[in-house]
Parts: sequence; structure tokens; C-alpha cells
Amino acid sequence: MREWELGMEVSKKYRIGYVVPGIGLTSEEEERRKSIANKIAANSTVDIIGVDNGPLTIENCIEEAFAASSYLSKIYKLQNFYDAFIVGCFGDPGLRAARELVSKLVIGPAESTLHLAAQLADEFVVVSPLEGTVILTKHMIKSYGFSEKVTAIVPANIPVAEFIKNREEASRKLAETIMGSVREMGGDAVVLGCMSMGYALVDELLSDKIDLPVINPVKVSLKTVEMLLSLGLKHSMRSFPKPDYGKLKHLL
Repeated sequence: MREWELGMEVSKKYRIGYVVPGIGLTSEEEERRKSIANKIAANSTVDIIGVDNGPLTIENCIEEAFAASSYLSKIYKLQNFYDAFIVGCFGDPGLRAARELVSKLVIGPAESTLHLAAQLADEFVVVSPLEGTVILTKHMIKSYGFSEKVTAIVPANIPVAEFIKNREEASRKLAETIMGSVREMGGDAVVLGCMSMGYALVDELLSDKIDLPVINPVKVSLKTVEMLLSLGLKHSMRSFPKPDYGKLKHLL
């Protein structure tokens, strides 16, 4: 091994488990996301962790409920192998339960991204993937206390595959949709409310089309994990008390 390769290996201080709470991704897509995540994470090695059972997508309350429990036993078994976990869905399904279950840091992309957006802008727009996911996004934003900061939840209604196949045209359409909402409803920044849009690097596609900060939850969640790990911080056990594991044995 060459010296510079050894240096790169040593610089990876942390191991992060990025958990996908559903079974809809192909193995090829998991590998593509793993490659992107490891390019974003400067000080970490990121593994994509799939689940054995769960929804194909998370586009309604039913699928969200199944997603929330789909990965809990997985991270419980793997917690000694990782320094932290990310729940790989912008809805943060099961986030509080995950934090109570394991002793390691667990980050939700939506929670971390909304807090970052509030530091960059007084008000902001959230882009939801579909009309049907707007209500899920609205409830999640309310639960985190950001309703007054969010001027609009804009459905993209553009298949994520379009951002990969027809990058310029898809990003142009989305930019027009977003700016139309900004003109009508206001907003000083844009949050991508979808991890698939994040992995399509839609923020970079929009950078020369929208004169506002465009915030990618994939990047934010990975950088948030690394920041908190580097500071030696994790969640309060008073906020997220440990359960009686004996009662959970048959579930885990």
C-alpha cells in the first residue's frame, strides 16, 4: 500500500451505518449511494445497511409506520460495529425509538437539515417528492416546531430517475416550480425533502438556477454525524431513556 493510500485509510476515524428503512432499493442503487456517501463523509467510512422487511417506498402514513420499526432490530444487533447511525429517510421514521434502543448516536436527516436551514434563513421552502407526500412532510415539520419557518411545501412531481437521465431539463423544471412558490409564498432558502433527490445531487444541479441556498439532507446528515462525533456528543439519556430490554427480547 502506498503512503498516500495509507494516509487516506487512517484519516477515516468513524464508521457510520446509513440505514435504509425499506426494501425498495436495488443492490446497484445501494452501491451507488454508498459511493456518494463516502465521498461526502470526510472522516468516516459509510456503510449502507438494508433491512429484511419493510415498505417499498415511504409515501403515506401506512408505509411510514412499517418503516419506523423495520430497522430497529438491525441497528440493535449492529451497534457495536458502528460509531453512529443515520436513518435514511427524510421523514425520520422511528427516530426517537432508535435513540432509546441503542447507545450510539442516531441522526435524522429531516431534523438535522431543518435546524441547519433555520440558521441560514428566516424562512424556507421544503421540496417534497410527490403531492401525496406533502401531508407527511407537513406533519413532520410541525412535530419539529418549524411550521412558522416553512413558507411552502412544494411537490416536485418529477421522478428522481429524471434527475439522473435528463439532468438539465429536470433541474430546470424544478427550479421553475420552486421559484414560482417562492414568489407567491416567500422563502429565503430551499430544503430538499427527499433523500433520493439528495443522492441525485439536485442541490448541485440547482446551484446555477436558484439564487438561494439549496440544502441537501444527505450531505447535512453525514456532516452532522461527523461534527457530533468529533465533539464527543450524543443524545441525552434523560430525553431518550433506555428501555427494559428484557421485555423487548422477543422483538430484537
